[in-house]
Formats: sequence, structure tokens, C-alpha cells
Amino acid sequence: MQEHEFIPKIGMNTKKFWTEVRSLAKEHNADEILSYMWLMLDKARAAKVPVRRSDFEDFGTTLKFFDGVQDWFPRINAYGKESGVSVKHFVISSGIREMVLGSPIGEMFEAVFASSFQYDHNGVATWPALALNYTTKTQYLFRINKGSLSVFDNSKINKFVPQSERPVPFKNMVYIGDGDTDTRLSP
Repeated sequence: MQEHEFIPKIGMNTKKFWTEVRSLAKEHNADEILSYMWLMLDKARAAKVPVRRSDFEDFGTTLKFFDGVQDWFPRINAYGKESGVSVKHFVISSGIREMVLGSPIGEMFEAVFASSFQYDHNGVATWPALALNYTTKTQYLFRINKGSLSVFDNSKINKFVPQSERPVPFKNMVYIGDGDTDTRLSP
């Protein structure tokens, strides 16, 4: 998501940005997701590119999708309805939450779990609020499974919930990954 419009706007190319992220993470023994989020803020500040919530949402409006992605939602929802199945869509992403929400498919999701920033009183991004990487993504699968959709609420996610009482059983989930940070649930 960041590669489409944000990285060019800060005057960098994709390869250079991600090379710098990996170098920064290695130098500080840091998480790559937190490193890229920090670098986004740092490079944007240096390039005088605004990084408000609304700017990230605007970046999302220009996202391009593979053929069939935008048609997927009405098609699978109709199929589910015809089959008597409740279909819910979720996003678990290392990308920026506001970009997902601002995208043409942002309203199609029950919940969007993605990396995001804290914003000050002017809506300016100041610090990472949430960073999702390859291992933390499993937490959000459990959140969906247990119906614990509020990120800040740890009471339900850590509580035992019998399988029969979980709103979205794992066996009923279809998980589609598209990148290196996506959790592999089976070989």
C-alpha cells in the first residue's frame, strides 16, 4: 500500500525505502514493521509531506486491486446468502489501517486489523499505535475466532471460550495471504 503513492511522494523509490527499513531494523535489532512506520514519519517530515489520518485515507483511495477483488465481496456475500451461510470479511495487514479504510473496498470489512498510528489533536500521525507483523497476525485470527474485535480489550482474548461458543470457528475461516508477513496456517 505504501509503495503505490506514499513512498514516491516522500521522494524515494520502493527498493531504497525497504532497504533502509531492513538496515534500520538490523541496526537497532528492531521489528521491521515498527521500523517502516518510524521511517515513514521521519522521511515524510524531512520531505514536508503531511501525514495526517486524512492523508493516509486519501492514499488509500488510489490503491489498485487485482482483477476480481472489488467484485469478490458482492459475489461471495450473495453466494453465502443463497447457501444460508453468514459471510464476514476481515483484514489483517501489516499495511496502514487508514489506507485500507480509505480504499474503494474499505467499507466491505467487519473489522480492519492493521498497523496504525496515534494521531494528535490536529489528526497528525505522531507515533505507531499498532504494528502487525508475521507473528502478531495470529492474535487477530484468535480475536476474530473469539469475537474480541476491540484491539485495546485484552479481557476476552485471554479468556477461555469453549469452541462451541466462538463466533467464527477456525474451521469456517478462509484465510488469503498476499505477502511475506502473512501467517502460514498449514504447509
